[in-house]
Amino acid sequence: MTAKSMRIGAIDVFRGLTMFFMLWVNSFWSLSDVPHWLRHAARGEDMLGFSDTIFPAFLFIMGASVPLAIAGRRAKGDSTGRIVGHILVRTVALLAMGLLTVNFGDAYSAEATGLSRSAYAILMVAGCFLVWNVYPATASQGRRRLYRGLQVLGVALLVWLAVIFRGSDGTAFEVRWWGILGRIGWTYLFCALVCLAFGRRLYAHAAVAALLVVGALFQASGYIPAGLLPNQLTIFAFGSTGMTLTLLLEQCVERQRIGRFFALSVVVGAAMAVAGFAAHRFWIISKLAATPTWYFYCCALFFPIFALLYGLVDRRGHAAWFAWVRPAGSAALTCYLLSYAWHPLKNLVFSDPLLRPEFSVGLAGLVNSLVYALVLIWTVWLLGRVGVKLKV
Repeated sequence: MTAKSMRIGAIDVFRGLTMFFMLWVNSFWSLSDVPHWLRHAARGEDMLGFSDTIFPAFLFIMGASVPLAIAGRRAKGDSTGRIVGHILVRTVALLAMGLLTVNFGDAYSAEATGLSRSAYAILMVAGCFLVWNVYPATASQGRRRLYRGLQVLGVALLVWLAVIFRGSDGTAFEVRWWGILGRIGWTYLFCALVCLAFGRRLYAHAAVAALLVVGALFQASGYIPAGLLPNQLTIFAFGSTGMTLTLLLEQCVERQRIGRFFALSVVVGAAMAVAGFAAHRFWIISKLAATPTWYFYCCALFFPIFALLYGLVDRRGHAAWFAWVRPAGSAALTCYLLSYAWHPLKNLVFSDPLLRPEFSVGLAGLVNSLVYALVLIWTVWLLGRVGVKLKV
């Protein structure tokens, strides 16, 4: 089975579960009495909270999907130049959305901007949907003009929101940091270009991942400036490691040695745990500091978890077990962006008795947030049924 024909259901399931848990943990800010181990570790705290594994899991599975996505474009007859153009367009889109969400989330001042926080969030999400919605490719000429007009309107709306933006410290719209989507965008750009350069050569990709890890060790030791690149090297390493995983799986399938893949996934996971234990003598486990220890321990989880999902979904045929997160796997960007408008819209739709404080405390709050994540995912599924879905 080649990359052109290979479809790995476990990638979609892993992405869907990651998106589901991302929606869940991102609502913890509105809860109280949440167990400490579920939360993000504080700055300087030596801990791997459950929430600290979600973002790297998304980077990891994004990297895993890159070789298949590029192979799919090759199969459609796209030239290298056309693929590079697509990669750059996707990267710019992710960076733009990352900056919008960062400025809104980290510094927004409703009084200085002149728009309520809810109104700004809804307009921001609406603008993103207008620009990056998947419009029908087979529409009539008149409808294509309409869709083009909606995209222009969306660009104008986002530019206007950026222009009127004012932060709580009086600053205008700026690059505060790249945000989750921006960091994903930079990592995607790196992984996609490396994949174009080295193709399906497993050992070349493994070498790149290893070099990134070595560089991350030097960066954590202070020999490489942290601000030299838009991401810490550990962030790039997660994506590169995911690419290596896919190519390893592809090779094992082609050679009909799938047992080797499962064995190597366990061995690599164990080796990552040992490396994390060794690195812990020098650096704390910290997502905020993007330490090598954080990278090693996360990968120690990801390799066996992915192998388990591959065994269940692709080998045993149990994809139906995970149908409840399928929309999150196939429309992850839609889920993530819609979550910014979800709370304002929810407050408009539901009455106060359904938003009582006791539903935001302890176990009741955690269950409430799980239901919220599920409802948002099913909402994305309904939107997809009527042709509303983000894609860059």
